[in-house]
Amino acid sequence: MKTKVKATLRTVVSVLQVHLKRLWPGHIPIAFKLALVMTLLLVLGMASLGLFISSNQNQLMRAQLHDFGHTMALQLAKLASEPILSEDSLHLRMLTANLGEDEKVLGAAIYAHNGELLSAAGIQPDPADTDFDSAGVIARPWFRRTADRPQERLISFIAPATYQDIRVGSVVVTLSASLMDQAAARARDAIVYATLAMTLLASLLALWLSRRLSLPIHHLMEATRAIDRGDLAIRINDRRNDEIGFLFEGFNNMAAGLLKKSQVEQVFSRYVSKNVADKVLANLDEVRLSSRPVEATVLFADIVGFTAMSEKLQPSQVSELLNEYFSYISGACSLYGGVVDKFIGDCAMLVFGVLEDDTDHAFNAVSCAVLIQRLAAQLNEQRRAAGLPQVHFRIGINCGAMLAGNLGSDDRMEFTVVGDAVNLASRLCSLAQPDQIIMREELFNLLQPRVIAQAEQTLSIRGKSAPVKIYSVQNIHRKFQPLLQTNLQEVLSCRANQQCRRAVGHV
Repeated sequence: MKTKVKATLRTVVSVLQVHLKRLWPGHIPIAFKLALVMTLLLVLGMASLGLFISSNQNQLMRAQLHDFGHTMALQLAKLASEPILSEDSLHLRMLTANLGEDEKVLGAAIYAHNGELLSAAGIQPDPADTDFDSAGVIARPWFRRTADRPQERLISFIAPATYQDIRVGSVVVTLSASLMDQAAARARDAIVYATLAMTLLASLLALWLSRRLSLPIHHLMEATRAIDRGDLAIRINDRRNDEIGFLFEGFNNMAAGLLKKSQVEQVFSRYVSKNVADKVLANLDEVRLSSRPVEATVLFADIVGFTAMSEKLQPSQVSELLNEYFSYISGACSLYGGVVDKFIGDCAMLVFGVLEDDTDHAFNAVSCAVLIQRLAAQLNEQRRAAGLPQVHFRIGINCGAMLAGNLGSDDRMEFTVVGDAVNLASRLCSLAQPDQIIMREELFNLLQPRVIAQAEQTLSIRGKSAPVKIYSVQNIHRKFQPLLQTNLQEVLSCRANQQCRRAVGHV
């Protein structure tokens, strides 16, 4: 039974916690927090001040009432001492009657030494509860209850009547404490109403002031959100000579630094492959001369007869031609996971399997070469129709071990690959015919049957002691033709819309 009750309680507590979390806002504005804190401080201050004033006023009124009652009782006792001894009842009645005419005094009485009532006027306490043996003035609070009036709090002051230091009787003066209580209640109500009014005004003032104080923070928050959205040109134009002003200045300096950094990254990615730029910028603390052995594939694509072609063109036309074709080559390279190592005059050097792990880098390189030749063929149709000279590529591909990394000097370095496999790919490119892709026999055997190639003659290559048997790539297997055609259309449309940056990564 106890276990069930505990389980039920835990369930109820969990449900309450869930509901409280839903009701509690996820974001509380700082203006609301400031207004709440300022209002609480003002309310606490006003309440403390009101309590202090009310307490002091109550003490003052109580002291005044006791002083008045004490004085009146002593005065009556002094005047009544001789008439008590002489048993002058007329004089005693005059004393009580005259005292009763004071609106502050509700009752007055004179008692003999034995407690016998000699004269009385107004309201009197019960003699049985009255102490007539005190040596000094005493105050006795009591309550009067009537059927037609609410309960009234009274205070009777009892003083001894003495003649030549001999007690001859006692006097009683009764005052109303309810008047004092009513005055205290009115003062308390006035303080409460004043506190509530001041609280309302303080809340409005605190809300306005907190909004004014939090406005610069909202500006900073909006500017930070703009930075997060990529708007690095955002600036805060408020000029202040306080701490927030220094914060704004720091934010503007940070935004300017981020904008400059972004511009440097964009420019840097235009001089090297975007993948290389991202890798270098991601490890700025490790930029140093170093290299590592990799198994990768290198592709060289060279424009046939470019020297003779450039003699017939203006320098601006030569630059435009190279930029156009290198943009297509960069796009094709990126689609197959490669990176542009460098552009050497009219030759492009592409590498596959260096920056990213790619177990199929050799086939991707061959597919990229076929795509480049398809691009060149389609572009030549357009150039032929426009009466422009056609552009033909010769491509050499080789796969093998090489060193990849930052090479050069401490002042000038570049990320590239070097090695015998790279040199052989360059020489194969120089031996290829226009519109031809050639590679070694070992690479063709590795890629069968995905690559369709034709055996060529064995060539003697400078720097190689043994002749190299080469194959001329005709196409790739029909299973991979749909992807090749899709990539072809993507590169062409991307270039046509001037939106190659994301697809090709390097323009």
